[in-house]
Amino acid sequence: MASNTLRIVIISTLFAISFSSSHARIKCWENSDGFRECGNTIPPEYSQQKTRQMNSQGVTMNESGRAKTKEELDEEDRLIQVEKEKQLVIQKQHESDQLLLNTFASADDIILAREGKLSALAAEISLRQAHIEKIQTNLDKILASAADMERRGEMPTEQVLADIRSVKSQISENKRYILAKQEEQELVRQSYDEDLIRYNKLRSQTGFLVISKE
Repeated sequence: MASNTLRIVIISTLFAISFSSSHARIKCWENSDGFRECGNTIPPEYSQQKTRQMNSQGVTMNESGRAKTKEELDEEDRLIQVEKEKQLVIQKQHESDQLLLNTFASADDIILAREGKLSALAAEISLRQAHIEKIQTNLDKILASAADMERRGEMPTEQVLADIRSVKSQISENKRYILAKQEEQELVRQSYDEDLIRYNKLRSQTGFLVISKE
């Protein structure tokens, strides 16, 4: 009799252990109708959804989020790329700032460098303007000679006409050169002025502000 009782207890214990083990982690998901379902395994069509694992007492043991969609993954990649580009801009600005501080010992040095380049460009412009005046004088002589020929009833020769075209072309070319140099002057002035503002800001951040008279 005792032996049979012991056998029943052992069988009952094994059954309880087996039952507890099989229900130790119940998984729950939401079906297509919006209702929660639970079981030992998640149906394949719901495997990508948010799921919850519970033990036999109904206590949540683990909760996993749903799988991200392709659009969400693409957006994450985009944001990562945006952040990388932002950091690259910051790094380049840092390198530019460091070069600026290493190149100029003071704001006065920046102003001197700016005025030096502007003066050099102004000298080039003056030379070209003087050259244009000489060419224009030559052109005026050729035109006067051609006008004299016409007053005498003669047609200007092909050589005279070719000379007029050549001199006018030289004048136009030199004017374009001057215009380009004037635009370069403006770019130089703008670039150095920006450097000066940035330089003073950087020195201010380190506790040292340089203010110079222009």
